Amino acid sequence: SLTSSLELFSEFVSEVNARAVESDAQGLAHWAVDHLSNVVGFDCAWYGWAKLSSQSVEIYANSTLDLPEKYYDDWQDMSEQDLLAIDVLSDPNMVATYDRGGCIQTEGMVALSDGYGLNKMATAMHFRPGQLASFYLSSYRGGKLAKNWSKDELTFLKCAIDQLSKAMELTAHEHLPRLTSQTVSIFVNENGNGIFGLKHLKDHFREHLPNWDAERLPKSLRDLVTRPGDHILRDLNLMVHSEAVVGENRMGLHKLTLRPLTSFDLLTKREQAVAEVLAQGKSHKETARILGVAPSTIRNQTQSIYAKLEVDNRVSLAAHLPR
Repeated sequence: SLTSSLELFSEFVSEVNARAVESDAQGLAHWAVDHLSNVVGFDCAWYGWAKLSSQSVEIYANSTLDLPEKYYDDWQDMSEQDLLAIDVLSDPNMVATYDRGGCIQTEGMVALSDGYGLNKMATAMHFRPGQLASFYLSSYRGGKLAKNWSKDELTFLKCAIDQLSKAMELTAHEHLPRLTSQTVSIFVNENGNGIFGLKHLKDHFREHLPNWDAERLPKSLRDLVTRPGDHILRDLNLMVHSEAVVGENRMGLHKLTLRPLTSFDLLTKREQAVAEVLAQGKSHKETARILGVAPSTIRNQTQSIYAKLEVDNRVSLAAHLPR
């Protein structure tokens, strides 16, 4: 009934918003798809982020629910014959459906449907005009007795994906490090295609990335996507931290956190440790004891630190330490 549908949708939205505070976008997507499989009623699903162009659908990141990992590869082999993709391209705001017993077929759809026993399919997308990637969910009912999608089910699915997508965008920003306003984090796939945050990157670091206004990261940043850890880009005057988004059924997301390079970043790890202790007002002898080295070593490193930071006292040194 309409009342029960509204209650279920309200419960879904409330739970999505509650989980968005504690989960990242990937974890939220996994939970929501599994939950919707029970509420709407489907056996398995394929979901992720895709870019729509006038003629094609390009998958940026994806995962599955109760489907083999090779499903994406099999879809790629028949993607040009995907009737769902054709319908989505014609109108991204509609829920596209496919029926194995219907009169409109392609060899690719028949092969995919029969290969996985998927008789009824429905694809909903939260299309973001002007954005790099949009979230999609392809849900499937299997078996010859699979029931048709009702209008209410398709409406519920579309509204749920819209709400989920908005929550994931907020989640992406909610889980960024609580650093300065000069720090920007972005989420990309392993090829450096943007999913969340590229607009913030362009807005805040335009002077660091001259002549770049693309949907894909510049090569200097793309090279760091699959290299976890901290990276100094002297030519761009940037400090970049790279990490893969981990978890079950990972979708191939990576996070880059960028901020302007500081003089403190140019110190070695040992020099940074020495600088942090000295800035607390400790003597060379106390610093040596704390770090387990000889006082003469601390004196030599202090001279190097002062030279690199262009300071001559501990008060000035403390001003260079990150807050």
